[in-house]
Amino acid sequence: MNDNLKNFQFTCVQEKDRFPPFEPEADAWFKEARNLEKQKGKKDYARIGTLYRQAAMKNHVKAMGNLQALIAAGNVAPSQGQFRQQEVIELVERLIKMDIPFGYFIMGTYLQQGYGVEQNSEAAFQYMLKAAVMGNPDGQYVIGQRFMDATKPQSYRLDLGRSMLACSAEQGYANAAYRLGMNYWVADNNYSKALIYFQQATQYGDERGAYTLADAFNTNDPNNKLDYLGQKIDPERVKRYQKIHDELDKNPYAKFPDINKIVPLPPAELPEWDGTFEYQKEPQ
Repeated sequence: MNDNLKNFQFTCVQEKDRFPPFEPEADAWFKEARNLEKQKGKKDYARIGTLYRQAAMKNHVKAMGNLQALIAAGNVAPSQGQFRQQEVIELVERLIKMDIPFGYFIMGTYLQQGYGVEQNSEAAFQYMLKAAVMGNPDGQYVIGQRFMDATKPQSYRLDLGRSMLACSAEQGYANAAYRLGMNYWVADNNYSKALIYFQQATQYGDERGAYTLADAFNTNDPNNKLDYLGQKIDPERVKRYQKIHDELDKNPYAKFPDINKIVPLPPAELPEWDGTFEYQKEPQ
């Protein structure tokens, strides 16, 4: 990590604020493709690719990001006359020209791998750092974890790393919320902060968050270092977190914006709950 990062300061900004407005027809194509991707069973990647291409031609940045990923994974064929890696990098370069934060992050991952470009770890780091500063939650997660790595004292800045992961988590990035929960738990024994971030991770659809919270409300033994988070045994809370965990087993795309109506953290009392989830009632 560069010496000039010793004085690096981070201000939380969100990626969505940098997206240009979506053209309505392009956004409709994008949403149709996403729904097809989320369907269980065999995916119609030919149709999905066509829809993303149509949206990408109208500069729909999310469609461009998803299209390049599907081409790189081999699920969608490259355009006629183009090599797979060539089209992937062209799409990413278009995103960068539009100054889209996740474009920089994707280029960073390809520089790290040497996919379609010459492998360059230092350049990869700089692209990911730029993405993080611009608001990309993946970049904030990756760079933030580097600052939180106590095995590398030359770059260890725990508060900075936590602030980057918190910014990522605010944008719905479940991995960041879960990682923060683990860090506050293991590094500080800060049970209250850990609970908040595990709850946030669960809200965003992280099975590990739901599993961890179910176990936390199933023990009051401080010697149980694997599960104890300073809580009283609460069978009903355990049951509700297990139901969320089971729902995520069935539908990995599930999110729970209504989590505090289902199983709020103490000291809040548990409300009545009919066993259904808000996301199931919304149009997909």
